Amino acid sequence: MSTYIFVLGKDSELSVAELSARYPSSNPVGKGGEFAMLELNEAFDQKEFNYLGGQIKAGEVFAKVTKRDLISSIADNLSADHESGKLNYGVSVYGLSERNLRLLLLDLKKEFRKRGIGSRFANQNFINISAAQYKGLKGKKEVLVCKDGEDYHLARVVAVQDIDGYSIRDFDKPFRDMKVGMLPPKLAQIMVNLTGSDGTVWDPFCGGGVLIMEGLLMGHEMLGSDINEKTLHGAQRNVQWVTKEFSAKAGADLFVHDATRPLPTKNFDAIACEGYLGPPQTRLKSKREFNPVIAELSELYSKFFRSLKAGGFNGPVVIGLPFYKTREGELSLDEVIRGIEKMGFKKDLSLKYARKDQLVGRHILRFRFS
Repeated sequence: MSTYIFVLGKDSELSVAELSARYPSSNPVGKGGEFAMLELNEAFDQKEFNYLGGQIKAGEVFAKVTKRDLISSIADNLSADHESGKLNYGVSVYGLSERNLRLLLLDLKKEFRKRGIGSRFANQNFINISAAQYKGLKGKKEVLVCKDGEDYHLARVVAVQDIDGYSIRDFDKPFRDMKVGMLPPKLAQIMVNLTGSDGTVWDPFCGGGVLIMEGLLMGHEMLGSDINEKTLHGAQRNVQWVTKEFSAKAGADLFVHDATRPLPTKNFDAIACEGYLGPPQTRLKSKREFNPVIAELSELYSKFFRSLKAGGFNGPVVIGLPFYKTREGELSLDEVIRGIEKMGFKKDLSLKYARKDQLVGRHILRFRFS
């Protein structure tokens, strides 16, 4: 068993929820606002990290020290396998102000000088190492310094976010349609992980197939359906592309289907989807202007969950519903959610995901029929 530190993404609550769902048997041993620590039984590497959408870096903990032993412990780890030439490394701090990093880096350089080791830190402008910088770091030596109370947990980075892979899948896929929403690949991974399932996942509102693509790359058998045949054709093109470009080994079954009707002929273990978010929003509106949209979405999602109940599905349902920024404040589908709960679906996760400049955000919810 080893202890790992995960540097959380900007939506830290979603990041922590993802870790809890993917590693339910892990032992959480602490967390800060920027990081979480888990004891894992299984070995952890870059391949496994690539299945996590909500994490920026992961490091294996090698020491817990007080401030007095901080510099010497970092130097011991970084120089342990150093033989000759300049020692290239990076250091990133979490749980304490980045302003502390400048002094830490300069003290560390002095320590290496005392040991007769030439060194060069990769931190530009004395700020934390980004995923892009880590890619170019010679020897891939980066230490995470995470402050928890009076203790400092030190970890050697073992994996970083694959920013190039996400960019390729987001922007280079053959079919993109702004009208059906642009689910970020990282959020799609998080939603698949939040199901907690190792089995087949169904996306009943698959649109261009982003969630299907990410599920396949994570090793899931995927079902994808959409009521729009043209959109489904685009999803099929995307799935064929990602299977070829990224060598996905799992399979996808894509078909036209109305999500408000039961699906008796297919077997699946979990549902992960982003439903219809309503028409694109180009300006800030009043809550009153959303009444027709809310009525349309209420009918759609009520019928969808009634069809799940009628079909006897009792697995996890992870769904992204819209919420809107209005002139009077935030507008969520609260009545819709209460209606789903009245049908007998228990809600055990409710988190918001949005960028500051977005008029439409995503309300990530997890339900299970009780």
